[in-house]
Amino acid sequence: MLLIKQLRLLHIHPLFWVMAGTAVLTGYFYDILLLFTIILIHELGHAAAALHFQWRIRRISLLPFGGMMETDEYGTRPLREETVVALSGPLVHLPLVILSYSLQGAAFWGSADHALFMHYNISIFCFNMLPIHPLDGGRLLFCLYAGRIPFYQAQRNTMITSGAVLAGCIVLTALYIPMHVQAWLIASFFVMIHIKEWKQLPYRFYRFLIRKTEEPRSEYCGESNNISWQRRPVDAAKLIHRHGEAAFYIVENGQTLSESYILETITKKRRGMETLKHILARNGKNEERHNIYDRYLFEYIDN
Repeated sequence: MLLIKQLRLLHIHPLFWVMAGTAVLTGYFYDILLLFTIILIHELGHAAAALHFQWRIRRISLLPFGGMMETDEYGTRPLREETVVALSGPLVHLPLVILSYSLQGAAFWGSADHALFMHYNISIFCFNMLPIHPLDGGRLLFCLYAGRIPFYQAQRNTMITSGAVLAGCIVLTALYIPMHVQAWLIASFFVMIHIKEWKQLPYRFYRFLIRKTEEPRSEYCGESNNISWQRRPVDAAKLIHRHGEAAFYIVENGQTLSESYILETITKKRRGMETLKHILARNGKNEERHNIYDRYLFEYIDN
């Protein structure tokens, strides 16, 4: 019932109606209807998983060449949730395929319908699994990176890998289907998405830091990062992972700072652009020890 209520968030791009009208005039309306029904079910699969984890969904868009569930939760939720939500769209194609096979022989579902339905299902599945942002494959690529390297670098690596794959697809399009107008429209759309996403990376990173600051302190992961006191807290924050806790060892004086100290200096004290040397000299070396968690962390590191 809740998923049905989310249909009010459905947004249909104006160019979709142009494509639908063109399909009617050219006799391909049934094909377009079948294709976008599959796309809508695919996006509802994402939405069902997102609602299960109580994500906030902004809207579900039907574009002239696909669909997209828009949410601000990516990058702030546990990796397990993000992985499940990313996979939930592609996974709905399996029951759709089974349904199509079971309907063969019915009066309203002939072999031609089944063949076309299978073609669209396989095409949509393969397309969405490409490691290109914001496709499902791109989301899964980010989850893979974020589980292994710091969040900041995971963002950048995802966009670099995605851009490289997109560039390869554009080259293949130019070589093999240079006159395919729809392919160039799709490529142009993804290029614009990549440009916009690159501009949004600093804001997404800062939102991650705020969310990380508000989270309960998790178990210390045993990683100590060497850093100069000439660096800033924002530089140290680029070494923070999605999960676990890290510590920062000041090479000049042997002092150790906790992850929570770095996060609070940036998000609460608004001093992320000052050097660590200036901050420590002004506040005193033992300021962070007033935090009970930090005292425990230092004892853990010293042992």
